[in-house]
Amino acid sequence: MIHDFVHWLFESVIPWITDLAKNHHAWCFPIAFVVAFSESFIGISFIVPGTVILVTLGAVIGASHISVIPAWAGAVLGSLAGDWICYWLGCRYGHRIRHVRPFNRFEKHIEKGLQFFHDKGIWAIIIGRFLGPFRAVVPLVAGISQVEFWSFQIANGAVAMVWAFAVLSPVGALLRHLLP
Repeated sequence: MIHDFVHWLFESVIPWITDLAKNHHAWCFPIAFVVAFSESFIGISFIVPGTVILVTLGAVIGASHISVIPAWAGAVLGSLAGDWICYWLGCRYGHRIRHVRPFNRFEKHIEKGLQFFHDKGIWAIIIGRFLGPFRAVVPLVAGISQVEFWSFQIANGAVAMVWAFAVLSPVGALLRHLLP
């Protein structure tokens, strides 16, 4: 079943997204927003290969010679929205969230995230953004850990901007130099 889902995703969904972005540049913002949101929201992030889709979108942008700014803005805002909701859930439900459906399915990940956050402190937000398995867990754990709202938002916002640039721009820049 998982194999079929992955096959469908890579054979149907990703090509559809890239064709949409190539043919309708205005869709780069909403595509990047939705993909980054899904990459940043716990649960959905384990299903949707957001980084792969965003790197592919960056390649399309680079090959099409269109501006990366709309996709970058969409990725930043989408990741911030997903992170903010996860942070709020962590603040609202605290340690009880580990026992609430559907989060109880990710109890082991949340525990690892809590330990990671305990070990690294605010740096966990920065490091976690670039570690796929922790990306969606860190905002939830920051909320559970009662990290001050603005400290979380400032660190998370700065890192989201760098992350979005990292996944979208290098591929596009490389393709601009390789393709005629």
